[in-house]
Amino acid sequence: MATLEENAVIGPYRIIRKLGQGGMGSVYEALHQTLGRHVAIKVLHPEIARNEEFAMRFANEARASNIVDHPDVVQITDHGQLPDGIPYIVMEFLKGESLGHRIEHLGGPMNPSEVAFIALQISDVLAVAHAKGIIHREQTL
Repeated sequence: MATLEENAVIGPYRIIRKLGQGGMGSVYEALHQTLGRHVAIKVLHPEIARNEEFAMRFANEARASNIVDHPDVVQITDHGQLPDGIPYIVMEFLKGESLGHRIEHLGGPMNPSEVAFIALQISDVLAVAHAKGIIHREQTL
């Protein structure tokens, strides 16, 4: 299953829309049908899921997020597999715009103080992660 369609159901979650995709997977907004809570569900790309090393990294992503335990790291609340065996993780749904959209909407360079603030947040999270033995990396096939 390469793409989840609107209204597809994963456990108690109903897919609302695709939010985006990255090197390892696609992210969807979903709604917990009983609790009415919006979540984000990241689904590993099928070609990546067939690679055991990348599938293991994906599973470790959920564990690492909870180990870091930092307010600037998204919280992972669940994980599982789609009927075709493709793994997914469920995480908190964050409202707002992505950094890419922010830059695009500005139509020019960001304010240096805003860039410094974002860099400080990233550095703080990485320092906490490294102190707990977790190294962040994004890698594709």
